[in-house]
Parts: sequence; structure tokens; C-alpha cells
Amino acid sequence: MGGRRHGLLAAACVALLAACSPKTTPPPAPPPMPVRADGAIRIPDRPVPLNPDDPKQTEVDGFRYAGGLWLTSPDTSRLGGLSDLKVAPDGTMISESDEGDLLTARIRLDPQGRLVGLDDAHIGFLRGQDGGPLPSKVEADAEGVALWPNGDMMVSFERDHRIWIYPGGTGRPYAAPMPDEKMPENRGMEGLALAPSQGPDAYWVGIEGGSIWLCRLKAACAKAPGQFPPPLAYRLSALGETPQGDLAVLHHSWTPLTGSRIILSVIENPATHPRPKVKARLHLAPPLTVDNFEGVAAVSRPNGDVRFYLIVDDNFSDKQRSLLLAFDWKPVR
Repeated sequence: MGGRRHGLLAAACVALLAACSPKTTPPPAPPPMPVRADGAIRIPDRPVPLNPDDPKQTEVDGFRYAGGLWLTSPDTSRLGGLSDLKVAPDGTMISESDEGDLLTARIRLDPQGRLVGLDDAHIGFLRGQDGGPLPSKVEADAEGVALWPNGDMMVSFERDHRIWIYPGGTGRPYAAPMPDEKMPENRGMEGLALAPSQGPDAYWVGIEGGSIWLCRLKAACAKAPGQFPPPLAYRLSALGETPQGDLAVLHHSWTPLTGSRIILSVIENPATHPRPKVKARLHLAPPLTVDNFEGVAAVSRPNGDVRFYLIVDDNFSDKQRSLLLAFDWKPVR
């Protein structure tokens, strides 16, 4: 959801030193339909540096920059609003938008393992239970995505708060258990990730206000024993479990004075650690390349490192960019 949508309301909140979210006003009108609906699109290679002021910088906070892209396409106007992503071991990527679209692509790496492009990209509509496209922003505001080993896709929505499972990734959806927590219309289930460390049917759900829940397909959701509240003026925007069973928590902040800032924290598993410790923390703030990052995916690298992919929701604004960045981190042994 949007990093620059609160206008005067956000400014007033800053003046009062309130921890306001940049998601307090209605989003802009939906963009035009794609030139190619439900089809293949081209995404040119448009690399971005970690630090535009120092293109040679490759490390920050113990994380090594592994490449970044500005995602654009000459074939569609709907490549934007990307609210989360997950990446399979073979490099297949899925990312849903808060306008009800689904992007699939294959991540291309160079011989050194750096992110250099996206191939085989397709964009299509998320479907409703009637088989047709989701009819309005209220139903289509997708914020989190996860992919089950059997190919089922799970998506969390806000406004009309719900979690749906799409059989085979494209079948007609059905409801999955969700946290029993009251959520404002536009401050819902931003974080969604599988929790294989907790069992084959377990998954994490993160509420924008900061609470972290552990859910199961055949049981009610429960708050995780350990919690990791956002810092002042930040909000939870994504979750991902690492191959080692740690939890990656993405927090984002935007104010008129500071612009966008994010903190990616790798913490001990909150299901087994009531007071989870931080193992690593990545800060991105100007002049580094940063925007409204809303998604995180964690995958293993051949050398044992963890690769984190971060994606931006550009709000379909000409003042923002859809970015995909990669960072490598070596777990502490």
C-alpha cells in the first residue's frame, strides 16, 4: 500500500509525532487496462545501483548487494503496485499487486549470481470465487503472497480482509484461516509467508500494526509467543522465513521530511523464542536506493548465504519506481 498517499494528513501526523501510516487516504484510481491482458510482457533490463551517489558501494550493514532492477514494460500499464513476492529455488518469482494483478517471471542471474533481469514474464488477473476478475479495489487489494510446495498459491487481502488459497495457483479460491484481530480497512495482513519450521501446513501472517501470527490450514491462528513490534513511525510490510528457520521482518516508514526508509530484520523464530533476538539488520535510507518496499523473499544460495529479494509498491505513481533488489547475508553459525 502507498508510501505517499496521506498528503496533509501525514504532515499533520508528523507534527504531532504520531506513528502514522502512509496508508490513510484512498488510493488513486485504478490504472488503465494492460495493452496485453493476461499475457506475456517484456521487462527490459534496467539495473539500479545500491547507492546512486557512490555506484561502487556493494555492502551495507553486513549485507552484500547482489543487483537491482527498475521494473518497467512497454506492453502494459499494470506493471505496478507490487505488494509482495516469493521466489522458488529454481528462480520462479510470483508477485501480486494491490490492484488485483499477478506477475510471474523467472529471475535471471549472471555468472557471479547477481540479479540482472527477469525472463518469461506474464501478468494476469487474480480471480474471484466466481471465476472472474476481482470487481473492485475493495476486493482486489492484495498485500501478501505465499506459494505452497504443491503449487497452491495463498494471497492475503485488506479492505475486505481475508486469506484465499488458489489451487494450482490459478484455480477458484477458497478461504484459509486468518488472525482474529480487528484491522482497519487499509491496515491489514501485509505479511504472509510459509512457516515450514513449524510444520507442513503452517504459515506466518503479519498485521501492518506489527503483530505476528502463526496459522495452520486446519487450525485457528494464534499470536506467536514472540513478538517484534515496529520501531516508532514504522509499520510491518512483509514477512519471510529463511531456510534456517529464522524470520525476516520488513518494516517501512515514510514521512514528508524523511521520505522512505526500511529496516529488514532477521530475528530468531518467534514461535520458539518468546523474546526473539535480532541476528542481522539491514537499513536502507537516502542516499541509498530505497522506496516503498512491501515484499520480501528469502532463498538459499549455493555457498550457504541467504538471498533476500525486496520489491517496491510504486502506487502507480510517476514519482516512484517499481524496484526489485537483491541482498546476500551469511548466517551466523
